[in-house]
Amino acid sequence: MARFDSGVLGFLKGRIGTIVARMRYGEVYISPKALKYNIKSEKLKFAQKVFGRRQRLNTQLRKDKKIQEFWKSIEVDGKNGNMKLMKRNQPFVTYERILPGCGFTPQSENKIIVKDLHFDVHDIVFDFKLERANPKKLEPPYEVFSILMLDRHLDNTGMGLRRYSTFYGETVSLTFENEQHDSFQTFRHLYIDSVHNRMYHAERAYILIAAIKFNELKNKYEWTDTYFQELQNHIPENKIIKWDTRIYKFYD
Repeated sequence: MARFDSGVLGFLKGRIGTIVARMRYGEVYISPKALKYNIKSEKLKFAQKVFGRRQRLNTQLRKDKKIQEFWKSIEVDGKNGNMKLMKRNQPFVTYERILPGCGFTPQSENKIIVKDLHFDVHDIVFDFKLERANPKKLEPPYEVFSILMLDRHLDNTGMGLRRYSTFYGETVSLTFENEQHDSFQTFRHLYIDSVHNRMYHAERAYILIAAIKFNELKNKYEWTDTYFQELQNHIPENKIIKWDTRIYKFYD
C-alpha cells in the first residue's frame, strides 16, 4: 500500500499496483514493480559478486578523509561520493581483477606522468610531472596521492591455503609547494608496516596515483586523471607453490 509521508502534499511512498515509489537522497523515484527472478541463477550470483567487489573497492579508495571530502564536493554524475566513484570505475572493475582505467579521481584531460616507480624498503618512490590541458590549472601547491591496493588476500592456514575477496588499501600523500617547468619531481613516502606484511600475501597488487588541488580563489577542486599500474613484478608469481596447496578454498 502506498501513502504520503505528510498529507496529500507530501512525498509518495510504497506500491500502487505495479508501480513502486521510494525516497532516495531526498528525492522520490517511481519504478515498475520488479519481476520475479531466480535467486539461484549463476548470472544473478555473478552480478552480486561484481557489485560487492565494486563496493569493497570504493570503500578502500574513499578511506582517506581528504579523498572522502573530494568526492563529496566535486560536481560529477552521482548522488553521493560512493555513487560518483562507482560510476567512475564501473567499466574497469571486473570479477577477476581491476583493469587499467580504474581511478580515484574523475577522468580528466590533466595527466600525471609517472616513471621509475619502485619500493625502497618501506618507502614508495617514483618520479612524476603534470601535463596540464590548461596551464592555469593545478598550479602549486597541490597534493599528490598514492594508493596501494592489495587484492585477493591469501592465508596459509593449518587447514590449507585459502583466498579471500577482501581489498586492502593504503593511501599516502605529499604536498608539493613548487615545481620546475617540465621537470620531474620525486615522490618518496613511507607505507606502514602492515602494508608490507600483507603485500606478499595478496594475489594481485595495484597502485593508483593522482594530483588534487583545492583552488581557494575559485572555491573548487582541480585534479589530474589517475595513473594506474598493476605491480606484477613486485608480487612473486610462483609464491603459491611454496605454500600448502592441499586445500585451496575461495571466499569470493
